[in-house]
Formats: sequence, C-alpha cells, structure tokens
Amino acid sequence: MKLVSRLTPHFGLTATLVLFVSIQGDARASTEIQKELVDVAKNIASVLEQKNENRIAVGQFSGPSRMPSSSGPSIAKALSEELTKLGIMVNKRASLEIKGDYLAVVSEKNRGPAALLKGRVLDASGNVVYEFEKGFSNDITVASMFGITVDLPPDDSPRDRRQKIRESIDQPKASIAQSRIATSTSSPYAVEVLVKSGSDWLPRGATDDEGLAYVPIKPDETYAVLFHNDSPYDAAVTLTIDGLSMFSFSQNASYRQLGYVIIGAKSTGTIYGWHRTNEVSDSFLVTEYAKSAAAELKQTSDLGTITCSVSAAWPVDGLAPPDETRRGDNATGRGPEIAAKYKEIQRVIGRTRAAISCRYTKPTTP
Repeated sequence: MKLVSRLTPHFGLTATLVLFVSIQGDARASTEIQKELVDVAKNIASVLEQKNENRIAVGQFSGPSRMPSSSGPSIAKALSEELTKLGIMVNKRASLEIKGDYLAVVSEKNRGPAALLKGRVLDASGNVVYEFEKGFSNDITVASMFGITVDLPPDDSPRDRRQKIRESIDQPKASIAQSRIATSTSSPYAVEVLVKSGSDWLPRGATDDEGLAYVPIKPDETYAVLFHNDSPYDAAVTLTIDGLSMFSFSQNASYRQLGYVIIGAKSTGTIYGWHRTNEVSDSFLVTEYAKSAAAELKQTSDLGTITCSVSAAWPVDGLAPPDETRRGDNATGRGPEIAAKYKEIQRVIGRTRAAISCRYTKPTTP
C-alpha cells in the first residue's frame, strides 16, 4: 500500500465529477523505466567518450508482433532524459544511433522480469558497438508497455498474477459493449473513448480484433478518456498513451515522475488531455506525426495505444478493501488548451487490480 498526496481536477460531463492525482508513492511505470535506464545511459556515455563523441540519435523501440503496441516513445523519452543529464546531446543527425525491442518474457517463474528491453548502439555502418538488456516487473509498466487488458485480484499470489499477465499477452481478451471496454462483464471498471463533436463529447464505438479492443479515431479529432468506477472504493488510475503518462509534458517535475488519477467510488471521471498545470491541460488530439506528442520524442508508430491501470484507493483513516494484500502518422498530439483544475488531498493506494486498453490505427508513413 502507498500513502499518497492527491490533486483533484474538476471538469466536464457531470456536476459531481472529482478526480485525484498522486504526486508521491511507490514507483509507477514511468519511474521504473527511468530508474532501470540510468545505468544504460551511463554505459552509453562511456562508449561515446571512448569514440570522442558527445551526441547520439535515439531511434525506434519495437514491441512483439503478436501483441501490437506503441510504447517506444516512453522508452525513448526516459533514455533521452538520462543521456541529457549526462551531457550527451540527443540529435537525430548523430553518427551513432540507439535502437531496440521490448519483449514479453515467457517463463513459468513468479520472479524475475515480466518484460525485457533489448537495445543496441549502432555506428554509421550498422556495426553494433554496444548492447544492453533491462528487465521490468511492475504491473503498470508491463500493462503500459504491451497495452494489455487483464484482471489482477490483489489477493492473488505473485505467480498467479504473473500467469494472468502472460495469458493476456498470449491470448488477449476484452469485454466490449458498444463503446464500453472492460476486462469482463462482471468487472467494476470500464473505459470509454469520447470524441468531441461541436461542444459535445460523444462515445465512440469499439470493435474486437482477435481479443484486442479498437476504437476508430480520425485525424484532427479530439478525444477524451472516460473511466467508470462501479466499485465501492475510489479507483487510482494510471493513464498512459503510447506508453507515455498523461503527465509526461507536465510543467511540474514531480507529477511527471508519479501520476495517478483517482475516480471516486460509484462514479465516473473524464480525462481530457495531457496535464500541463493544475489549471489547464493540452487536449488529446489525433494529428499528423510532425505535430504529435510522440514527435516531440522523435518516435512514430502505425498504432496508438491507450491504457488505464487501476488500483483501489481509500482515505488515510478509512478501511482498506477486505481483499487488499498488505505490503510495503496519426498520433495523439497536444491539442488546444483545455481547462482542468486540480487540488491536493491524500489517499492510500493498493495493488494494481486491472488494466484496460484500447488501440487506434495510424498511417504507416508520416
């Protein structure tokens, strides 16, 4: 469990809508990736020093073909930031380039990584001058990387949770009822994509493609993510798009490191854009690659992935849920400014209970 401070945004579709965002707590997806890439960046910097270079290009990171996803931008962002801290210039015209793959680990063990990042540094002739591997095991990291949809009961054993994550990658399943996407018909959590039409936000229908949920979103359309929480406890939601947290472009560094949005018990909440400040966000806008949020990270893909990972949350002086385990192209760009006011409260956060994902397709060429 985690004791966290919260921000509370008020906006949108219902008069009682209240969301909460954490600014401290255990490592989430973005911070696990960042932490694991610190040593990688140091080693790459040493390689550059040996070659009398001070700049490098950060290329594409690709996921497994059997589980189409688009988390390369989040990996590239974390690695680029760590290299910049070391005085390395990230420049697409550099003679050295980093490329890689992120893969699901097939293992019956309940320990060790559930995902593996394999990267290499290439020179201008395509020769490999450095290789690295890093493993990831955080539930939210893995859900965000691969865009999975899965139930993870908090009282399951680590082995059972690992098994369910693996099955969700090998044999994906999603429950779809028109525009509502969930892990199952009995799940208390669901996600809808709303597309702006004039002054209205209208739900966009989803379809099933071999167990994966797809929502058609056209170029220049602005969308929002509506989260349904029918459980008797607040829900702490981590929203990622293409592996990037909704706080990736926040002006507040602490929010970029750790960001939840909590939806009140028996209620819904709508997230309208990339957090910038506690007063405004940049709307989620489907736009050409050159204008997209991914383009700021020099990344692209023919697929967009939206993932909500959810945990239960409760007041500091409140009761935890009884099942809570105690323990220590076209892409989504940054559109017009939109009002999104936040304030801080406190909540205790439990283990990840579910992840819900949907995809939208993008042209293969920018």
